[in-house]
Amino acid sequence: MTVVLISGGLTFLVGLLILRPFSVTDGRLRARAHTPDDDRRRELLRQLRDLDDDLAAGKLTQDDHARLRDPVEREAAAVLGRKAQRPAGRTAVVTAGPVQGSRASGPSQDRGAGAGRGRWHRQTVVLVALAGAAASIAVLLAGAVSSRHTGQTITGNSVPGAAPAAGGPGSSALASQGGRKSPTPQQLAAVSAAEAQVNQHPRDVSAHLTLAEAYAAAGAGQLAAVEYLAVTRLDPANAEANTSLALLAFEVGRAAQGKAMVDRVLAANPDYPEALYVRGLINLMGLRRPTAAEHDFHAYLAVAPFGSHRTAAVTLLALAQSQDHR
Repeated sequence: MTVVLISGGLTFLVGLLILRPFSVTDGRLRARAHTPDDDRRRELLRQLRDLDDDLAAGKLTQDDHARLRDPVEREAAAVLGRKAQRPAGRTAVVTAGPVQGSRASGPSQDRGAGAGRGRWHRQTVVLVALAGAAASIAVLLAGAVSSRHTGQTITGNSVPGAAPAAGGPGSSALASQGGRKSPTPQQLAAVSAAEAQVNQHPRDVSAHLTLAEAYAAAGAGQLAAVEYLAVTRLDPANAEANTSLALLAFEVGRAAQGKAMVDRVLAANPDYPEALYVRGLINLMGLRRPTAAEHDFHAYLAVAPFGSHRTAAVTLLALAQSQDHR
């Protein structure tokens, strides 16, 4: 917010400096077109100054000065009176100094006051416009420097279909992964909840397994692998973590490494359904061993006839049998 206020203030000052020449006058009224009265007015004013100078120099007596000045002063007042009666907007610039005793001083002062009011009016309008522009820019700057919600671009526009990310670092990585199917809000919520459990209980094997499963469901295989490795550090013989790592190794093209891992799991737990299914998959699709795969799928269906992989196991078993009889 401090940046917004400073930026708005600087914008206001720059705009004021740019527009100042257009809004501030030099204290004079705009000159109208030249008329014969202008020449006569200047001549009369010059005569009045000359008479005043002669009086001050002692060339004229007081009586002679009053007698000579009176007709000139009356004519000057008449010329200025005609000038004052012209329409507004066609006034002339008055540059003469004060005329002692002149009856034209009143209209000149009125015009000066009117011009001052006009200048203040124009300046007020310009300042109000500048203030409005500065306020608008400040609002735009506030939107520009404010934080973005998930699903918004850098300009603040929302992207249709974007899902809000949950609060953890893993969920942020999931939300920003490019070129992949975005996780659903439910998957992100599951990741966030599992992350919270791991943060509260960093040595809880089940918490790490739950987080790994949430990552895998959301399509973050690398993050899932990290959690499964964390489980194997806490419990090296954990069947679920080792089986899942074996499957991930197969998926990234390391079928032999995956089979070695799942073999160790089945050596300790011969009837573990997940390990049987994963080894059958690796034997069939990764190592091209349909006979071994057929044995593994039969074993899986025997120990888990209603397991989560039942349909896939039946299909893969038929595929293994067809390849075995070629």
